[in-house]
Amino acid sequence: MLDAENEQATATYYDCSIRAGFYNLGGVDLAHHTYAIADRDGRQFAMPCFGSFALLEGERGNTGVRFPADLWSATILFPRFLGNALPANLSVALGMAQFTLLPAYDWTGGDWDDYWRRNPSLNGLSPSCWAGLVYAITGVCHQACNRILWSSLQGGFLFGPVNWPPSLSASYWVYGFHGKAADAAMILASALVVKALLGDRADEGELQKAHALARDVMQHHVMHALRDPTRGEARAHEVRGILDHLPETLRLSDQTAAAEIVNLDRAFSNRKNLIDNRLYRTTNDAFHDEYAGQVNDDFRTLLDRFREIMPADTFRHLFPDAADQRSYTLVDRRLMPVDYSRHRDGRNP
Repeated sequence: MLDAENEQATATYYDCSIRAGFYNLGGVDLAHHTYAIADRDGRQFAMPCFGSFALLEGERGNTGVRFPADLWSATILFPRFLGNALPANLSVALGMAQFTLLPAYDWTGGDWDDYWRRNPSLNGLSPSCWAGLVYAITGVCHQACNRILWSSLQGGFLFGPVNWPPSLSASYWVYGFHGKAADAAMILASALVVKALLGDRADEGELQKAHALARDVMQHHVMHALRDPTRGEARAHEVRGILDHLPETLRLSDQTAAAEIVNLDRAFSNRKNLIDNRLYRTTNDAFHDEYAGQVNDDFRTLLDRFREIMPADTFRHLFPDAADQRSYTLVDRRLMPVDYSRHRDGRNP
């Protein structure tokens, strides 16, 4: 009897389909904004991931629209194509987007357009769609969208589908597929799945404990990352892992070159960490231009040095869209929330 109930719960869990998209961000560099769209019973719910969204070219003034985008398995080597629409659970998608167990449902396309008409200063921006990420510090829109795509799963979130715009190569190098401190987001995602599966049978007290734990873990991990004196060694381990898991024909045979790549990345990460600390404590946007300018300039410089050190095929594999001397925009200044203290204090943006 219990198995039959579980099968029924699983069958009803998937109450929508979810798709993802991206469009070009302005500027001369390679940059894309990502978002997710859920369809249920003829209604479309938009999760704009700090920014805006579009289903058609030119919609809401966005260009280079790719919707629905192809979804892929979360592996940098030989990812599998998973289609461009997946069955999902709407409450989990909205809950992850808003990083709460009690998500609002006024997130249709029309709701967003009404919101932006009432708040013209935020036109095209959606700070409430943050997926538990501190923008630019622990991830950007790419990672937010990929966390929302966890709604297509009931566990094993790190192996879930990812939206793969060309500029993901850049943000993956810095933030991974799902952002830094993803543990906290997985705690909340698990609680959202339990709530969706059990409905009224779910223990509300336990769910609220999970919600509070997710917030506490997020804050702890962010602060630990900002203050950790061993972060350089930890980051060096990450980079060596990326290099060691390249296809054999692309691996660096020159260990001096590999060590230089690690050291260059460590210098970039340490420099970013210093201004991350300053940004995390800001209650206004006076520092945002300087922050975004420095991070993007430093990342472009890092890639220029990688081009000189790595064999051309290796660089092309890791950063395929920058192989022709193009640069990525890692952080979009416009998507940065005005008041970062809302993250620090555990409040929704």
